[in-house]
Amino acid sequence: MRTGARLAAATVAACGILAAPAAAAVTHTIQPGETLSGIAAANGLTTDALASWNGVSSDYLVIAGNTLAVPTPGEAGIGTTTATAAPAPAVAPAPWLGAIPSPWGDLYLDAGAAAAWNSMRQQALSDYGVDLYPAGPMSAYRTSTQQGDLYEMFLSGVGAPANPPGYSSHELGVSVDVATPEMRDVVDQIGYLYGWGKTEAPTEWWHVTWSG
Repeated sequence: MRTGARLAAATVAACGILAAPAAAAVTHTIQPGETLSGIAAANGLTTDALASWNGVSSDYLVIAGNTLAVPTPGEAGIGTTTATAAPAPAVAPAPWLGAIPSPWGDLYLDAGAAAAWNSMRQQALSDYGVDLYPAGPMSAYRTSTQQGDLYEMFLSGVGAPANPPGYSSHELGVSVDVATPEMRDVVDQIGYLYGWGKTEAPTEWWHVTWSG
C-alpha cells in the first residue's frame, strides 16, 4: 500500500471515526496563541472530537506552524464525544491476546495484561465509579504496521507522539493509552495491585504499562 493511502487509513483507525474519508477534512495551520479547544469551537466541534480525529489527547498542546485536520461536524460524528459506531482496528485475535472492553468494542492486549486490566477495571468501577478504557481503537495492542503508520503521522506533524515500529510496548500488547486524566489517577492509586502503572513515556500522562 502506498504511504499516503496507509496514512489515510491509519488516521481513520486511530481516531475511531466512522465517517467520510479524512482527506475531506480541511487542513488548518495553527497560529500563535491558538488552542485545540479554540480551534474546535470555531469549527462547531467539541475538543474531544477534534482531538480524536487527529489522534491526539484532548489536552494536547498545539504548536504554532503545525497543522491539524479539521473535519466538518458531520464527518466527526457531529462533534460527539462517544464512538459507539466506530470500528475496532482490523486486528485478528491471536492465541496470546485477550480482550478488554471499550466504546469501540473489544480491543486486545497480551492475555495476562488483559486479565489484569479487566480486574483493575472492575475495582475502579466499584470503588471509584470510574470506568477504565483506551482512548481510541489504536490505544491498546497495535501491529507493527499500525505503529509505523502512527509514527509517520507523528513525524509529519499531524499525530500524537509515537515510537517507531519495533520500539513500542503497544506492539507487545502491554500498554494502554487511557482516555482521561481521571482514569490515569485511578490507575495510579490501584494499578500496582494488578501490575499496571506508569513505568515509561514520562511526558505522556495517558500511557500506562503492565509489568506482569
